[in-house]
Amino acid sequence: MRAVVMTIKFHLLDACDEISARQRRAILRELRDALVTVSTHLTVDRVDIVVAPGKWVIPEYGFTGRTEGKGRVSITIDPDSSRLDEPQRREHLLGVLAHELHHVVRGRGPGFGRSLGETMVSEGLAQCFEEEVGAPTPFYAVFLDSPALAKASAKARDTASSLHHDYNAWFFGRPGDPEWPRYAGYSLGYAIVKAWLDENDATAAESATVPANDIIGPWLGDARDIIVHPTR
Repeated sequence: MRAVVMTIKFHLLDACDEISARQRRAILRELRDALVTVSTHLTVDRVDIVVAPGKWVIPEYGFTGRTEGKGRVSITIDPDSSRLDEPQRREHLLGVLAHELHHVVRGRGPGFGRSLGETMVSEGLAQCFEEEVGAPTPFYAVFLDSPALAKASAKARDTASSLHHDYNAWFFGRPGDPEWPRYAGYSLGYAIVKAWLDENDATAAESATVPANDIIGPWLGDARDIIVHPTR
């Protein structure tokens, strides 16, 4: 396991020292600890993890993650965020790193996906994997209440196979537009995948390369409402 972890490298890109030395040391330490935890659940190797300052982050965390192809993950830190030094940072960093490394493994298998349905499966699996490594259920996984989730489910069924869906609208919403609530794609993907994992007694780690149609199919053929996870 150690040999695998050693093929995953952290790279700090902060030429102007925007991230304070104190925060830099703590965040890199917490990310390395998170990597050890993730690696006990998921086999992943040959990844560059780039840590850099930026403003496009999850506001509630002060940082975010993004998977860049099959071998690179970016962790963007907002040094000015008032949330960055909150005590939950360690567990949120664990969740974000787990989420992105799950995407890496899936990207090397069937791929992240292009259709709305495939994308929701990939995001749902990554969110469930956050829970498996011991991070809290991400807030965006249970952001919608039952009526909003049912409405999103009905809308998504009509466009699940579409390759031309508006990813930003589905996953980040449109401010001021109730038809496109924030995090609908994440919440719906989580609910669909969570139900499938429970019904099949499976984990998100072992399901990282399961074809999306295997997971999305039962939902498309089921007229029942999607159930909001009990933590909502």
